[in-house]
Amino acid sequence: MKSTLEITLKIKGIISALSLFTIIAGCSSEPSQHYVYHQNILGPWDCNYSFKEDDFSASISSTDTYVRNGASHSFGIMKIRYASDTPEVEYSLAGTATWKIQGKYLIQTMTDVKIVNISHPEVDEIFNLQEMFPTNVSESSEILKLTATELLLDSESGTGLYTCSKASKSKA
Repeated sequence: MKSTLEITLKIKGIISALSLFTIIAGCSSEPSQHYVYHQNILGPWDCNYSFKEDDFSASISSTDTYVRNGASHSFGIMKIRYASDTPEVEYSLAGTATWKIQGKYLIQTMTDVKIVNISHPEVDEIFNLQEMFPTNVSESSEILKLTATELLLDSESGTGLYTCSKASKSKA
């Protein structure tokens, strides 16, 4: 019969071998999809979105920047036509958010947003978009494509595709 010491040494040897195998396998394997997504999303993106339903239409052109610490900011122009017989209203947008990637989803929570009507301020007397826009609301979008140069998101709220291309880092 084997001694307890021999059995203990064999178990420690097996554990050491398994640990070493795991470390080597982890080093030699491809980077995880999460890591690739996280690395690729960092930096500025030129993004576009459009939505049309019946007489209502909206479009957004923005530069969205994702920072390593999970913060993001967005600056752009939003155009809305509330009905076919009304003028298109142009808004300036500036927002901050937090972001994280879970599996194949980008989850963003708007922390602050500033919406300024720059084309038809008289519309604000009837419908002030700034007052209606909530903060601290999370939005989840499926990442359909995320490479070093392309980002394609599909909102789970059903509002359509958000397409982006990597912007140059300096906006001089």
